[in-house]
Amino acid sequence: MNKIPRFLRQLLLFMAIGWLLVACQQDLFMEETTVFPRISAATATTTATLPPTGTATAVPITPTTNLPELTLTPVPLPAVTLEQPQGRAAFISQLRQVQTEVIGLVQTQQQLLTFPRPDDPEWAGDVAVQAAFIQANRLALESLTLPAAGENLMGPLLTAVQTCEDAALAEDVAALADCLVVLEVVSFGNGGGNTAVANPNVVTPIPLVGCSQTSVGFTPLTDLGADLYQGQTGGLYPADQNTPPAAHLAAGLAQAQAIQPLAADGTPASDGKIGFISVGMSNAALEFNSFLRLANDDPTKNDAVVIVNGAQGGWTSNKLAENPNAEYWQVLDERLADNGLTPAQVQVVWLKEARGGVKNEPFPQEPQILQAQLQSIVQLVQARYPNVKIVYLSSRIYGGYATGPLNPEPIAYHSGFAVKWLIEAQINGEPQLNYDPVQGEVTAPWLAWGPYLWADGLTPRSDGLTWACDEFADDGTHPGDPARDKVAAMLLDFFQTDETARLWFLGAE
Repeated sequence: MNKIPRFLRQLLLFMAIGWLLVACQQDLFMEETTVFPRISAATATTTATLPPTGTATAVPITPTTNLPELTLTPVPLPAVTLEQPQGRAAFISQLRQVQTEVIGLVQTQQQLLTFPRPDDPEWAGDVAVQAAFIQANRLALESLTLPAAGENLMGPLLTAVQTCEDAALAEDVAALADCLVVLEVVSFGNGGGNTAVANPNVVTPIPLVGCSQTSVGFTPLTDLGADLYQGQTGGLYPADQNTPPAAHLAAGLAQAQAIQPLAADGTPASDGKIGFISVGMSNAALEFNSFLRLANDDPTKNDAVVIVNGAQGGWTSNKLAENPNAEYWQVLDERLADNGLTPAQVQVVWLKEARGGVKNEPFPQEPQILQAQLQSIVQLVQARYPNVKIVYLSSRIYGGYATGPLNPEPIAYHSGFAVKWLIEAQINGEPQLNYDPVQGEVTAPWLAWGPYLWADGLTPRSDGLTWACDEFADDGTHPGDPARDKVAAMLLDFFQTDETARLWFLGAE
């Protein structure tokens, strides 16, 4: 069968959406009891109820021409929960949120398929996760019970999302580009009148120049000190310092000294295990895999320490923070079991995350969103792993070589501020980050920096660290083998030398 030409696919889509837009220009009449659901963060007790559908309940991975064969297990559909806002304006606001979310997912899928990583076991899962979330958004829209005017208002978005879902499942880069053009111009009126208004959340693309961008001119936080970046001082910790305050360090040392081998039920045991896991997205997974090999070959490592790479492709901070029951945690627990660990034995975490989707907020709001999501994640870690004592955090490596929208600069640089501010909030006594039972309910582990990984491309920071383009994968975002090995070496050095880490990581001296 001959393929429909690309221009004809676009024309048909625009005609369909134009017809629906004409239909939805009528006022949206509602009785006082009429409400419209909106997509919101999932909770532990509330999950989406999706209507019966002929669509499969998992996203199959179907290889296409010129792409590596995908062999990972299909990704179960994520749950999307629904709440009940009142009125047309709130409904339009939520439709715009869905539109923005799917735009980000499509852009991510485009970059992943344009720059496949056949040597990366996380790549296929990353691809499948994006398609699963597009499909979940479409099912959530279809689950709404609306009057005719509401159906007309939602219709163009639903049509565009369905088209993008088909393109994502087919792993068709050209079709993804076509659907994105249509998705970005869907409008919903002005919330009360009949004038169409474009989605204000659609991002203006950041100039991406690839390997020629060998510097962006920012100063690493470790070198910034009391100087300012857009009104914010540097240093990894308060008072522009790269070391924790004495009281916070003392608390961390106490936490580290409490780490000991545990039996499967979490009770102390001389022949027990110290579970050490990673949590994060694809970059973290790649880097931690290299670290795991280095660490397990290290003769100084404590034999009781069992290291498990829990980071997984596609699981960005927003996806983890919004759903405490995400499939991510089930996969992580399966990996624990495969390595002879139980959740009760997990005591240390390395966390590295980044936001997914559209990120067009100004500084400092953009990293503040990541900070809030990281806070939710460390709270989830505390709830799922009751004996966890410490979470070490790292921000991203250089993003200036990026060729797509997956956290290029300055977003990669800004992620350091998100980590800095999160740890500072705990130091300042934020109750939602309390690790001390004497002070009240324990809501998070003790937090501290792991290695700070960012440097300004080829401009050496004070310790000599640089990042060259040939150390990255073809997309300029994910670390290639040289970058993975560099991060792994930095991690190993940190856990061998940090005052709190060496107490549990190293064997008897």
